[in-house]
Amino acid sequence: MTPQRIPIYLLTGFLGSGKTTLLKAWLQEEALCRAALIINELGEVGLDNQLLTAASESSSLLANACVCCSGLMGLSQALEELFWARLERRVPRFPQLVIETTGLANPEPILQTLSSNALLEERYTWGGTITCLSAPTAQAVLSTHPEARAQLNKANVCIITKTDQVTASALASLRLQLSEQVQEHNRDCLFLTSAQASLGAAAVLDALLKTAPITPSVSEPQPRVHASGPSDPPEAVGVDVASTAHLHPHHSEHQDHHDHHDHEDHQHRHHAQALWWPLTHSDTQALSEADLRTQIEQLQDLLGSTLLRVKGRVSTAEGLRLVQMAPFDCAPTVSVDTLERAPNPEGAAPAPWGLTVIVGPMSSVQEARVLAHLGVSKPANT
Repeated sequence: MTPQRIPIYLLTGFLGSGKTTLLKAWLQEEALCRAALIINELGEVGLDNQLLTAASESSSLLANACVCCSGLMGLSQALEELFWARLERRVPRFPQLVIETTGLANPEPILQTLSSNALLEERYTWGGTITCLSAPTAQAVLSTHPEARAQLNKANVCIITKTDQVTASALASLRLQLSEQVQEHNRDCLFLTSAQASLGAAAVLDALLKTAPITPSVSEPQPRVHASGPSDPPEAVGVDVASTAHLHPHHSEHQDHHDHHDHEDHQHRHHAQALWWPLTHSDTQALSEADLRTQIEQLQDLLGSTLLRVKGRVSTAEGLRLVQMAPFDCAPTVSVDTLERAPNPEGAAPAPWGLTVIVGPMSSVQEARVLAHLGVSKPANT
C-alpha cells in the first residue's frame, strides 16, 4: 500500500465554545482514537492539555502563546518532531493529527504556515477546519469578537454546540442567520449541531470530505540521520512543547529576532492576556465551593464584559472541583474533578491548583484591583 500523508484537522472556536469537550469525546471513538494532538492554550497551566493528553499517546502543548501568530514557529517544529517520532517508532503511528487552537486564534496564519512550508506539505495533507460556536452565545460572540468571525469564515464545518440550551425555534433561527453570514466569505461551509458533545467524530470527518477532500499522497521520507548518533529518546517528542526551549515561542531567540514585531501586532489585535489565579486551601483555612463561587462573582463585578474566560482545577473543602466559565455566562460551571493529577512534563511537580483568567483590555485602576483580587503582583505573559 502506498503510504499517504497524514491529514491535519484544525479545531477552533471562540473561548467557551465547547471544542475541548467535543474533542475529548472524539478521542474515545474509533474514527479518531489514534490521532495525535497539538494543543494550544493561553496561560501558564493548561487545563485542555490535562483534559486531553491522557487520551492520546502522541501530544504536544503549545502553552502561553496564541498559535495564530507568536506560536507559528513552535507549531511548525512540533509538527515536524511528531512526524519523525512517528516514523522512527518513538510514538505510535498516528493516522491523523488534530490541532486544537486557543479560542483567540485566527485560522488564516495557521493555514498559510502549513501551505507555505515545503517540508510540512511533504509529510502532511490538509483535512479541513472545524469551528465550534456555542448556540446560547453565538451571535453575541460573533458581534463582539472579530476572532470568532474569522474562525467562522475559515470553517469547512461549523458545529453549533450546546443546542440543548436553546429552543428548537431559536436554533433554527440561528442556523439561518449563520448561513446568511457566511455567504460572502464561506458559502461552502457545512453546519452540524451537537448537544452535550453528542456529535460523533465519524459524522464530522464525513462532512469534511464533502467540503475539503484530503489529497492522496506521496511516500513518506526516510528517517533522519542524526549527526550526533542514535535517535532521540522517546521523551523528546510528545511532551509539553513549552518545556523545550527551542520549541517554545516565548523562549526562542530565533523567534524573538524574526517575529518580535509580529508578536507585538498580535497582542495589539487581541488585547487579551492570561492571568494565573492561585486558588488554594489549607487545613486551617479551607476554601469552600460557596467561597469559590463568591470570589468568581466578585471578579465578574470587577471586570464585566472584559472577563473572557475562567477555567482550571481547584482544591476546595468539599473536594476537587473543575471550574469553567465562557464569555457571556452568568455564572461558572463548577463540577467534581475526577482527573488524575499527573506530574508536569519536567517531572518536578504536579500542575498547581488554580484558575486561568483570560481578560480583555483593562484600565490601570481596574488592573490593579483585579490583580489584588487574584493575589498576584503582575500579569502573566499573553
